[in-house]
Amino acid sequence: MFEKIANRFQTFVLVMLVSLLCAVFVLQFGGPQAEGCTTGGSSYAAKVDGETISPGDFRASYLLGRFDEYPPEEQRRRQLWAAVLDGLIERNLLAEAAKELGYEVTSDEVWKRFGEEATIRISLGVDSEIGSGAVRIPESYIRDEDGRFDLERTKRYIQNYLRRDVGEFAEAQILEELAERMRETVRSSVSVSEREVWEAYVREKDQARTDYAQFNPAFYRESLEPTEADLRAWIAENEEAVQEQYVANRHRYTDLDEQVRSRHILVRPAGEGDDADAEARAKAEDLLRQLRAGAEFAALAREHSQDTATAPRGGDLGYRPRGRSPAAYDEVAFDLAPNTLSDVVETPLGFHIIEVLGKREGDVPEDEAKLELAEDLYREDVGVTRAREAAAEALELLRGGMSAEDLGNRLSRQARGLSPEPPVVAEGEEISPEETEELVEEAPNNPLAPKVEETSLFGRGDSPIRGPFDASPLVRDVFEHDLENALPEEPIQLGNVFVIYQLKERQEATEEDFEGDVAERIRGGLLASKQREAVATYVRELREAAERDGRIRIRTNELEVAVEGNGEVLSDPEGIECGSDCTAAFPFGTMVQLRVRPSNGADFVGWSGACTGTDDTCLVEMTEANEVSARFRGGSAPASSDDEGDDDEEEEEDEEESSSDEEAEG
Repeated sequence: MFEKIANRFQTFVLVMLVSLLCAVFVLQFGGPQAEGCTTGGSSYAAKVDGETISPGDFRASYLLGRFDEYPPEEQRRRQLWAAVLDGLIERNLLAEAAKELGYEVTSDEVWKRFGEEATIRISLGVDSEIGSGAVRIPESYIRDEDGRFDLERTKRYIQNYLRRDVGEFAEAQILEELAERMRETVRSSVSVSEREVWEAYVREKDQARTDYAQFNPAFYRESLEPTEADLRAWIAENEEAVQEQYVANRHRYTDLDEQVRSRHILVRPAGEGDDADAEARAKAEDLLRQLRAGAEFAALAREHSQDTATAPRGGDLGYRPRGRSPAAYDEVAFDLAPNTLSDVVETPLGFHIIEVLGKREGDVPEDEAKLELAEDLYREDVGVTRAREAAAEALELLRGGMSAEDLGNRLSRQARGLSPEPPVVAEGEEISPEETEELVEEAPNNPLAPKVEETSLFGRGDSPIRGPFDASPLVRDVFEHDLENALPEEPIQLGNVFVIYQLKERQEATEEDFEGDVAERIRGGLLASKQREAVATYVRELREAAERDGRIRIRTNELEVAVEGNGEVLSDPEGIECGSDCTAAFPFGTMVQLRVRPSNGADFVGWSGACTGTDDTCLVEMTEANEVSARFRGGSAPASSDDEGDDDEEEEEDEEESSSDEEAEG
């Protein structure tokens, strides 16, 4: 009984102190127009149904979220200003909806919660990555050393940190409380059925682990060496596709500068210094001797060339004009006759052995052009077929009883150009596993080659393997199988890759485990998720209706940029793009990144105005109108944009300048 009386007395004292606080603030600081607490005047950040959201409201919420403590670039990347401003707009819409339902909140309720819980509510946009909620205030800001509510500390916190007066603070928190009651009303309308809870439990508990292998057409495509007869046979069956490619690419085969088709073997030095160069050259000289003794160029290139882009294709670079390869390479390649070998050629890339396969200049005959185009189409088509066939063959081996481990060894040997079967040293006696591993490691590896890998445990909503594709067809197929039926019916195509798997572990949901705390945990998590989505949907609908009716107005502020000298300034978000003076308007609070682009030969000197310093970029917070100057020194002036009557010429000049810049950067 004594404790109840004490608690009631403490609450009474707290309310009296809060009431006194209100009175003191109003008398001492002069109400809402108190200097230092509001922005004053007619400035606003946004208006909702005619009610003003002031820059001070925006600033206070930004500070309460402690967003000002993030690095500026992080604030811009996460668009924290938008999260805050959207939250204030949506707060007002929710508060108005709450009033229409008859909800009321008094300032005494707000102050009581603030004093007892030391929390302040803030709203953030439902589409931001950060949710709305109560922010805890350090108790030292509002309580004394004995934990009692402290009037002076609270005054200092509200005035000096939040820069609000007591009336503004209370009004904002009344709106926040109304908005939260509306959210709670929406949440209370959400329920979760027992079926939903069970299905969520199944999704969580039902897991699988597999061994799998991917068969990528790119691996098989690069190893193809079609003959002219192969290509002509393929063209005969695919005339329409080849003709379509020729029409689209005819310009690539007319009025050509001299081009040479070559293939090469590249040997890079293993380190820096004369010794490393000498070792690499010696290896290249040895390969050249093998070629001159009759070794196949493509085979040696696939095995020894360190140009990983061309090695799988036997070192073939295709037709190239001068300038696409290092100068020393071009000098030799364009001087060689077709079907001849070079000596060892040194370039900045390393040591090359070059074989010229053909030369051309001027107009390429249509038949020759179609053969070249058909080769790419042929490789793509046959590569897909080979990948599908290899996947089907591997699946049959698993179905026939081969283990995933043995399949992995087999695929590894095949990818390295070795016999798929383990080598033997004598009849009936296999080579030891250690010797087998040595032989496998000696052969080169290809990252695109199929190999057997193991997934971690994954659920129905997970993506167990990485790749530029949607893995959900694989996941669905896996969960239609059990350990007694552990293989798919056929290879599964994900994008252009074919995948096979063998199920090796399966955990299934059981009703015996679905009891007590487990069910409650699932139910609670599911309910919270559905409630969040219900609130987000409701708020979006409120806002869409308000925007359709013109009831929301967000202030825009102008950013004026002046450029002195030979250079340009561009912005992100877009809006500023000028080499002299320009102006753009941005929504309140936007953090605009400005970036300089000097003209040829110019140096950037520095920023002045809302930006300072000499960095290439700067950030401008558009909570008010701003002016920025950027100064360049030296260089040549960019194309003039003063003549508005020559828009087409300006666009052409801009495109030429952009192309020139890109080539210089390249």
